[in-house]
Amino acid sequence: MRLARLAVSLLLATPLAAQCSDPARPAAGFAVTLDADRLLNYGDGYRTRVDLRYPSVAPGPCGWPLLVAVHGFPGSKAGPVGTMAAEYAARGYCVVTYDVRGQGSAIGLNPGRGTTLMGLTEWLDMFELMEWTAAAFPGLVDLQRIGVLGISQGGAHSFAAAAWSGRTPPPNPRRSAPFPVVKAVAPTVMVPSHTDAATLDGTAFVDTWANLAFATAAPQVAMDPTFQAVMRGYLLADDPAGMRAWMLADPGRDFAPLLASSNTAVLATMAWLDHGMNADATIAALESMNAARGRRVLLSTGNHGTPVNAHEEARASAERHAWFDRFLKSTAEPVELGPAVLSACLPATPGAYLSATTLWRQRADTSFPPPDLVPTRFYLRQGAALSTQAPSGQETPETITHSVPAGYDLAAWRADGAGQNLALALARMPLSQAVYETAPLAADLELAGSPQLRLELSPQQGKFLLAARLESLVPGNAAQVLSHGGLGVRQAGAPQPATLEIQLGATACVVPAGARLRLTLQNHYLSKAAATDAFRYLPFFSNAQVAIEHRPGAASWLALPLRPSVRVDVATASTELSLAAPAPVAFELRSSPAQAGAAYWLLASLTGQGPALPLSSSAWLHLAPDALTLAFLDATNSPLLPGFAGVLDASGRAHASMALGALAPLPTALQGLRLHVAPVLLQGNELGAGAPIALALR
Repeated sequence: MRLARLAVSLLLATPLAAQCSDPARPAAGFAVTLDADRLLNYGDGYRTRVDLRYPSVAPGPCGWPLLVAVHGFPGSKAGPVGTMAAEYAARGYCVVTYDVRGQGSAIGLNPGRGTTLMGLTEWLDMFELMEWTAAAFPGLVDLQRIGVLGISQGGAHSFAAAAWSGRTPPPNPRRSAPFPVVKAVAPTVMVPSHTDAATLDGTAFVDTWANLAFATAAPQVAMDPTFQAVMRGYLLADDPAGMRAWMLADPGRDFAPLLASSNTAVLATMAWLDHGMNADATIAALESMNAARGRRVLLSTGNHGTPVNAHEEARASAERHAWFDRFLKSTAEPVELGPAVLSACLPATPGAYLSATTLWRQRADTSFPPPDLVPTRFYLRQGAALSTQAPSGQETPETITHSVPAGYDLAAWRADGAGQNLALALARMPLSQAVYETAPLAADLELAGSPQLRLELSPQQGKFLLAARLESLVPGNAAQVLSHGGLGVRQAGAPQPATLEIQLGATACVVPAGARLRLTLQNHYLSKAAATDAFRYLPFFSNAQVAIEHRPGAASWLALPLRPSVRVDVATASTELSLAAPAPVAFELRSSPAQAGAAYWLLASLTGQGPALPLSSSAWLHLAPDALTLAFLDATNSPLLPGFAGVLDASGRAHASMALGALAPLPTALQGLRLHVAPVLLQGNELGAGAPIALALR
């Protein structure tokens, strides 16, 4: 078999659509030039410092593609964003980093002036920076090829770049001309509008925002005094709905409605148990965007308090590389045709979740939640039961009580440090809970979506906050959080019985047989992004008592988004394949004992992960067959590809490897491509497929 010859034939037959060619990237990447601490004066007289990193060779005729990399909040260009910038510069981009308004060097350069926390002022700064770079460094950058990426605050800037790309800004003193066009963005751990991250649907305040409203000028951040005063007013008035309305009405701040008509390619990355926000708003925003222009969401872990996993981090980084290479360098792989949703299942135990080396199960879907879900209702029952059987008669309700010391309010909370000391906070306002558990699961169960909670309540006061947490309890392990949500309630007049609907955050997990699921309702909204709890939303500073009802016609229940069966996936610790000396790559296929004995195949492609091929009414193969696919099928179970076909063992697993050393060296013309591998499973008469994984060819 001549795998190498077939691969080269495929490569040469695939045309590249580049209009502006860049110098070929060396295997080890370009050497990088750093031009540091350039002074930039914005149109309103505000000043900041800028770093440029770009290849140390002359650019092509159009200049290098321009990437703006924006740091997190609070931060500076001297932080991790500099490492990211150097990485992309070595790949053939001019990358600009800068100190965002109110942070880094900008604090000292602009006494008395600060950030408006991701509003129109900051978007104007970002677009001015793009044009300044082209004017200050003639020939260095190509303003027809602009991308933006960043984490948290940088993610908000990335979304804003996609929303405002090529559009005329709202009326403002600085600019009336349209913004530059941005071709691609990669926001990380940020919802499309920061308004959504400031309040809980207008019913409660995000804890970190309370701190910012009262923060004084510090080495890390300086707030715009006017903006901060308005924030503080809403907090002191206990008016989250008013603050949300104010932010939505602030011209240019809330751009989410513009995303549906954006022509910018968006690759968003979110962490399942993000301390600050659920992934749902990001998923919904991308669903509304133009698929033909390129949109994808990657759901995983890392940042905002969630643990960093080395394999997930490498995978997300590789997807971002491919994204920008496609839309700014016109590489051949059609990433826009790949799965709209790539997700990694949360491990069901804390040990596996917190480990930096766990291989998370991978999923690929055309939408999220997936179209083949079977929503299953579990009723909250007396005796701490979570049951598929509804109550047939009146059952004793559980009561959640929120007790606040007399005179204890937001000012006292801030004064005694309870906002930064969970033990102290819970000593002041004790945790009150109602806990419900399922019986041990008879078989493996796969969650994929946003659990929906409906509570029938009898409150004693009209103002209260309820939070919900869903966990897995695997025997011999501590509980692992899978999802959480909550709402604040402010009834007018006397307290009334209420039906409260809470959407818990999007999640995915394979919970093994024998485990239990636990739902906890409580008076404080605490998140547990890693190993410890922290306030996600500011507590209410008034006493409350709420009864959770269980009776016919007024039953409380939790609807879980379940897949019909556990999907198959393929995992490997490898991320790349050396062309000069390809080392063996080990693969593991994973499903569940219910799929024991099912036949499987591993398929490969150099072309990409789409368009998807329908295998059945609910299963899609996210792989584009090509000559390499046929060559691999021909070599399946040979010494080159042992285990590439077979049957799953009693645990629903199998092992395979790719040993291409005998073909070394592989053609250097393959450098920069990705080899995609995806599993196909046959059980009975039904074909299924798993998420593709990619190996970079170096």
